[in-house]
Amino acid sequence: MLKPLLYLLFICVASPFISAQHIKIDKKALSFLTSQKNVNIVFVQDSLLMIDDVYEMEFIQKIRTKINRQASTVEASKWISEYNINKIKTWPEIFTNQLNAKLSDSKNAPNFEMNNTEATYTMKVVPTWMYFGYDAGIIDRPAKVTLQIYFYETKKPETIIYATEISRAMAKYNKQKGDGEGAGPSLYRMRKAYELAAYKLAKSLQRLVD
Repeated sequence: MLKPLLYLLFICVASPFISAQHIKIDKKALSFLTSQKNVNIVFVQDSLLMIDDVYEMEFIQKIRTKINRQASTVEASKWISEYNINKIKTWPEIFTNQLNAKLSDSKNAPNFEMNNTEATYTMKVVPTWMYFGYDAGIIDRPAKVTLQIYFYETKKPETIIYATEISRAMAKYNKQKGDGEGAGPSLYRMRKAYELAAYKLAKSLQRLVD
């Protein structure tokens, strides 16, 4: 009797997390993907929110102040520069590469190419929430990211064919593989969250393109 009760308790506790991880895919709305060789992918960063609805610029200023106090202004500027490179280049590339890698064995999957304006269709990725996690010695937390996904014809960006969300994708924490703290929050931890988000999207799209 105890085991069934423990199982039910686990389901009740875990169910909000499981629900948050589900990515809704409409096979009919996205059926065009199976006939495409390439799909454009763009990342839009202008609506990014950070940690409990704190806007990005406020978050960056807090990190700058913290690193200035604990290390130096040079280290603060270095972290912010690296953050911007990751946001604009590294994380989008990781997402795109992981998405294509996971879909590579699917029979009818298109190849997603960043900024390919010649493609008939576009997938727009909009980060709306990020959590960098932390390493406090005994206690640590992985990074998480929420991404809004929009599909539309490249020449008709105002007409959304389908929209969905990757909610709070969370990678596993591993201090031995770069997840520990540096001068500022670990950018590598967030990279892993983007990678997992792409993996989860690919898993959902496989139901359509396999």
